[in-house]
Amino acid sequence: MAASQTDDKPLASPLAPVAPLVQRVSRYVLDQALAGGYENGSHLTEAELASRLGISRTPVRAALRFLHERALLAHTPNRGYTLVADRQALAKARREMPEDEEKTLYYRLLRDRLAGKLPTRVNELELAQAYAVPRPLLRTVLTTLLQDGVLRGRHYQRWEFTETLDSVESERESYRFRLTVECAGLREPGFKVDLQRLRACRERQQGLLAQASRYSWMDFFEANAQFHELLASASGNRFFLDAVQQQNRLRRMSDLSDYPLVNIDLLHKSCHEHLEILDAVERGDLEAAAGHMHRHLSRASDLVEQRVTGVLGD
Repeated sequence: MAASQTDDKPLASPLAPVAPLVQRVSRYVLDQALAGGYENGSHLTEAELASRLGISRTPVRAALRFLHERALLAHTPNRGYTLVADRQALAKARREMPEDEEKTLYYRLLRDRLAGKLPTRVNELELAQAYAVPRPLLRTVLTTLLQDGVLRGRHYQRWEFTETLDSVESERESYRFRLTVECAGLREPGFKVDLQRLRACRERQQGLLAQASRYSWMDFFEANAQFHELLASASGNRFFLDAVQQQNRLRRMSDLSDYPLVNIDLLHKSCHEHLEILDAVERGDLEAAAGHMHRHLSRASDLVEQRVTGVLGD
């Protein structure tokens, strides 16, 4: 009689032979599912995934088949794929995925740029030689950085990094500036928040608390930017909004670099603080909201100092 399958036994053969782009799509689907972007029963289509990732349908089709073979997706002929795995199975499958070469290179480039090891303008061939990586892999990572707003585009194999906070002192100055501007914005005489947008923002923060994992770094970044820009917009003062939007652009590279190093509990704490501020705004207690915002930004500023001393991670 055949031996029974245990919970710890992989559902299929080792994952190493799977093409890198298929692995990338598979990781994306798993990360989105773990972050709450896809719920049990969600319908996944080749067209939607290909559009989101900016790739052809062929690797998407292979990734969906790959996940189906591992019993994470159900397949109905002529109807496509449906997510059927529970969170435990999704997390197990994510842990079994091989090392993500793209993500490793992505963060290496970010950190080297922040450390001043890379200039503003870089040459694709020189980067491939310096990092000893294949050109297709490098181009994929550079394209992802472009989509994430870290690079400004490509021209004859030359890429340009966007403006960023390029030193610890500039990050400190940024937080001191934000402490002044964002708290003042909540005290503006014309402050008026759109309740529909506020509630949508609250739901997004609650969703991150309920389902997000440390793989959801981009979700945390986007939700954080949405929160701060919502309140700046509600101030009724265009200059407050311009300032906050500029800060979000400047912080994009350093924040994306930091998120994967931060203990997930600290990210959840940030969500709780956002919700506390939103609650105060909704009940009209703007002075309390400004106080909560000051404490929130002060705590975030402390994380800069923790990174400097090397104690940011788990």
